[in-house]
Amino acid sequence: MSGAASPSAGPRPSRRSSPAPSSRSARAWALALLALSAAGAGIPSPLYPAYQAQLGFTDVTLAAVYAVYPLVSVPAVFLLGPLGDRLSPRRVMRCGIVIAAAGSLALALATSTGWLILGRVAYGIALAVITGAGVAVATGGADKARAGGVSAIVFILGTGAGPVLGGALAGHGPTPGLLPFGVNLVLLGVVFVGLASVPDGRDGTPVPDGDGDPGTTRTARRALVIAAVNGFLGWAVVGIFLGLISSVADRFLGLGDPLFAGGVAGALLVWSVLTVPVVARLGPRRSQLVGLVALAVSLGVLAIGVGSLVAVLTACVVAGLANGLLYSGATTTVSTMASPGRASRTAAAVYSAFYLGAGLPALLIGVLTTALPLDAALSTIAVGTLALTALMIVVGIVESRRW
Repeated sequence: MSGAASPSAGPRPSRRSSPAPSSRSARAWALALLALSAAGAGIPSPLYPAYQAQLGFTDVTLAAVYAVYPLVSVPAVFLLGPLGDRLSPRRVMRCGIVIAAAGSLALALATSTGWLILGRVAYGIALAVITGAGVAVATGGADKARAGGVSAIVFILGTGAGPVLGGALAGHGPTPGLLPFGVNLVLLGVVFVGLASVPDGRDGTPVPDGDGDPGTTRTARRALVIAAVNGFLGWAVVGIFLGLISSVADRFLGLGDPLFAGGVAGALLVWSVLTVPVVARLGPRRSQLVGLVALAVSLGVLAIGVGSLVAVLTACVVAGLANGLLYSGATTTVSTMASPGRASRTAAAVYSAFYLGAGLPALLIGVLTTALPLDAALSTIAVGTLALTALMIVVGIVESRRW
């Protein structure tokens, strides 16, 4: 961190202060919250066909219910994500827990499409509140590269645990998701109490604004933008699987068990975790390039084989490997290149691209189903995502030659 300007000369230092170093306990509870918030957002994934049958809504509504959470979180994260830089991270994360609990309660007791949408909106806002402060505290240790990798692993595991939990406990209670959301509420309460170990303040050391901030240099901005786009692509394919695998499995593969759909989504994210340690060897820049190539392979297989179980499972595995490389490479870039005084703001901005990727493709597929069959709509979006992936491969090759 750069030194503060002398109070007797020059411009007045910023009132912003650098975050106090996170203790091991604080980092552990912040990581637990990131994992739990990601899991709670994924619980509804295998439950959508049951909700659709019970409430009688269309495929467009189904895609909209899924996508509303990341699409709400994108603008919310720009407004609320930087709160961790200005306010107590503990209070910000606890506020996010309260909002997430309200969203989980709405989803657990949903008796209409409106309650589903309300629950998803609440969870999108909660994740926006939690992300910036949570990532800043979780990566507040001395080894930022390692901390970035660990935060990537727990977030991916949480995202994978949600669909598995929802699928395993589906059908228990008067609504499809009563029991899994009840479990989520209990765990949110436990983490709320555990966050007492997070310091309720900052260390008071001023951090300069403007170009003197290492996080705002041209090189850092370029690396962060590329990381955001690559993370968007990785989570776009994950979002397609999480949002639509239940419908694909039911209609084209003859597998209507919600546990199967949840298991496929969970397996995708397990494969993502397996590739995270590779980032330490390849480095974040090269890892993202390799991940883009793997993602292109996955999208090609998915575009032409949506009706084949072997093709869908192959695309799922390769997409998981690709997402692990892209997401972990991107989060390592954030943890190592974001300045201390803007850690929450930078994390929130980059993660907003991840959330947009998780929701936008599924929403577009839902819109396309008004004119095309589901398999044709899915293939169309897969091809479009493949084109953007190819562009980013070119960008990645050009960037690699700069170093």
